[in-house]
Amino acid sequence: MRGTVTLSIVVLSGCASSGSARGTPTSDETVRIVGARETIELRTSATLTASLDTVLAPVDQVWRALPAAYEALAIPVTDLDSATHVIANSGITVRRQLGKVPLTRYLDCGDSQGAPSAETYEIHLSVLTRVQPAAAGTSIVATTVQATGRPVTLSGTYIRCSSTRQLESRLVNALRAQ
Repeated sequence: MRGTVTLSIVVLSGCASSGSARGTPTSDETVRIVGARETIELRTSATLTASLDTVLAPVDQVWRALPAAYEALAIPVTDLDSATHVIANSGITVRRQLGKVPLTRYLDCGDSQGAPSAETYEIHLSVLTRVQPAAAGTSIVATTVQATGRPVTLSGTYIRCSSTRQLESRLVNALRAQ
């Protein structure tokens, strides 16, 4: 899991210093579909993009408020680096909801059997936030959410889920409220 946090820190370092979200390619995945007449191969590449928001408070004030914001969203803190202002959860496994919020609000894992997969899958979730100083006493809050999911009742590999950006938004709103 430390590799996930390290990758995310590298990604956030690049994003936050430029002031714009930049994606960094992660592992490629090839899916082969074998039909009666032909075989099709689909190659996908996920991109990890940080959500950037400006908070009207200095870095030290935002940094002190971050643990409480994580707690308010039911995200346990596993990594805390006050030198670089990085806070993270390097990985939790959840089902159906995070705290009292349905995972379908935060994640899109596709649909299976007519329902959103985030509703029924076992989800492995990592959240990382970095705070950097911005102009005149404001701060840039850069957050990445990484998630993978798999069916609980069937054996299978984890698939990538994408963020709906609602978790990142709620985190920043919790910071602003403090």
